[in-house]
Amino acid sequence: MSLSWRAFFRVINVSREKLLAEVKILKPVENDLAADDLKLIEENKNTQIMVPLMELYPLVEQENDVLDIATTTEVVDQIRFFYKNVWRAWDLEEEKCCYDYYLINSRLKLYRDIDSGIIPASVASELRSLVKQANFMQQEIKKIEAKSEWEGLDGEVDELDVARLIQLHKDLEQLKVRFEMLQDPVFREVLIHQQQVERCEIVSLDGGASTAKVKLVANSLTVTALACHMAKLPSIIKSLPQVPEDAACQTFPTLQLALDMAVQGDVVVVLPGNHSLIHLGLISVGGTLIGLGKGVNIKGGEEAGDILMDTSGNFTMKNITLQPSRGQVGIVHHDGILTLHDVTIEGGTGGFVGLGKTELQVNQVTVRGSSAIGMDFREGAKASVSSCIVVDCTIGIQMEQEAKVSLSATNIKENKECGVVVVWPVAADTSRLNNIPKQALLEYLLEECVGNDVRNNKIDVYVVGPLEKQVQEASSIPTTDSSDQASHTSSDSMDSGCEFIENVKTD
Repeated sequence: MSLSWRAFFRVINVSREKLLAEVKILKPVENDLAADDLKLIEENKNTQIMVPLMELYPLVEQENDVLDIATTTEVVDQIRFFYKNVWRAWDLEEEKCCYDYYLINSRLKLYRDIDSGIIPASVASELRSLVKQANFMQQEIKKIEAKSEWEGLDGEVDELDVARLIQLHKDLEQLKVRFEMLQDPVFREVLIHQQQVERCEIVSLDGGASTAKVKLVANSLTVTALACHMAKLPSIIKSLPQVPEDAACQTFPTLQLALDMAVQGDVVVVLPGNHSLIHLGLISVGGTLIGLGKGVNIKGGEEAGDILMDTSGNFTMKNITLQPSRGQVGIVHHDGILTLHDVTIEGGTGGFVGLGKTELQVNQVTVRGSSAIGMDFREGAKASVSSCIVVDCTIGIQMEQEAKVSLSATNIKENKECGVVVVWPVAADTSRLNNIPKQALLEYLLEECVGNDVRNNKIDVYVVGPLEKQVQEASSIPTTDSSDQASHTSSDSMDSGCEFIENVKTD
């Protein structure tokens, strides 16, 4: 029964297997209903109907005092939460969908990220839309399958229904693929990054981009301070072989405006001050970002998404403090050469990530206060890290065993869980490696290891297998109070005779 109003119902029986409740209507919650609705309620007062259990909300006051209404409410809430935030319509497409720890935890993490605003509102809206479309498709699939099953008794099946069924399954799979891409932080940012680049290319084609090779960002500086910093500009330009001495230079009041007007290969010079960043524009596929003087702070806005700087090609950043917002990774580089010199990355989820066959030149870089991983090197990455500091992160440096990392004169201290973590590519007994002395283990795992100071971490150096890495990354799953669990079970609370209020939506 599909209703546009709420009513009080008496529960006659509950099917735990089908999660349906057999109910009788008592009275409407509101009396100012349309005459047709009131008539419908009156006609059905003595009629038993089946409604989804998750659409019922138990009342505090019950005629039967023996009922454990608190536990009943909790169980129904958990069912409702599961089907709204964990279950997906495409799960039915799998031969056997196993709701194990990792699947449930990843979906709970997505729920928390959306609820806390870590995932941008536009992306969250699309994710919800995909789930809604998938639910609608699954309902249509069920209707067609039920119809075909009935018609099949006579030996005839509508060919149009078969074609429609095949198309629905294909569409459902496409929704699943899109959802999983948006759910994955790296793929999500790649999609957002591509959209930003496309918008910037349109601006460039329309003549909106600046032809000046050098963009200078200056905002709210005194005349004396401006003159002092500008005196350093010629030496900066001379140090850049890609910029001729007579190259044009244009000034901008904000960093984002300069980046919007920049094209691949441009140099953006930023004077001291606090600057906000949403996206890098076209220089994300190749360009240079340089701070002129001390105190150049670039802060990530929540609009930037999970990754503040998504870069590829040959990208260089020097003399800058990067401050990702909560839930953001500072930099993800997925192709070409990334050069970081005299850069500080503070806060956020992570400092920087090297993906795929990237090359990273990291010199005099400090990563401080990342809630996850300070420096992350994935399979295929080649990195040279020298004279760096990684402090107060959950994990200082993490690298996959296939990454080639050289580490010299670097301090890795006071990280909450591990200083250096190496992820072994296959499931194996890593305990033999973890029994090797720290310095010898580092020399074995790294391409080069000279003059590093790894100490005062909870664990200085550790090797994990892929499964153990998943367990470490998994967030804790909320649990119910142990005392309640000891005294009650879900089946104990599913008694008939309980009064509920049904909240049925028209959409």
